[in-house]
Amino acid sequence: MVVTSVVSIERRIGLGLPSLVIFDMDGLMFDTERLAYEAWQIASDHYGFQFERVLFEQFIGITNQDIVRKMADYYGPSHPVQEWRAYMRSKKYELEHSFIRGPHFKKEGLDKLLQFLKSKGIKVAVASSSSTEVINRFLTVSDTLPFIDLYVSGEEVPKGKPSPDIFLEVCTRSKVKPKDAIVLEDSPAGIQAANNASIPAFFIPDFVKESEVICKLSPKKFVNLAEVEQYLRLL
Repeated sequence: MVVTSVVSIERRIGLGLPSLVIFDMDGLMFDTERLAYEAWQIASDHYGFQFERVLFEQFIGITNQDIVRKMADYYGPSHPVQEWRAYMRSKKYELEHSFIRGPHFKKEGLDKLLQFLKSKGIKVAVASSSSTEVINRFLTVSDTLPFIDLYVSGEEVPKGKPSPDIFLEVCTRSKVKPKDAIVLEDSPAGIQAANNASIPAFFIPDFVKESEVICKLSPKKFVNLAEVEQYLRLL
């Protein structure tokens, strides 16, 4: 099964290295999803609403607007979900303040993968549902910005993941055809978006290990970004 999956992906990227690698950010490049979950726990304790992991998993990879919409659907329109979300974001910012400058902020293998891609002349982009301010802050603090050719926020496109808009926008700006790119994702929403954009995708699980989308699309899976680098070196 694994061999079939690998061969299938290699055929789609032309039995060679891609021209463009598109990174998701939260949970893929940086270990920030757990901070978001902790911030939600703080918010739920503060306001007295129940918050379960299964709901949080639905938020991973989608835009702030879509998160608020899902909250309204889940809790009902009479609850102040926008206020809850704003409070959660303020607490997440507080948690991030010291964490992003620590040794565990960057995910395993990130630096070496970026260095490898740069050495091969492969374009690198970030496509994140976070705001442009957050993307720039994280890339700057982590010293990864010099390796990034461009980044696109979910706020810059009509529809966020799982719609293909953000990945197609990256390809347009990079002047690379979708079939010549690869997406690296940790969320089902991102994997679905890549599929909708007809871009091969690699799944590097973080908070969500399995889902209906992952089972259906069966993307190539890696434990971490170090494994992705090793795999690409063989193409």
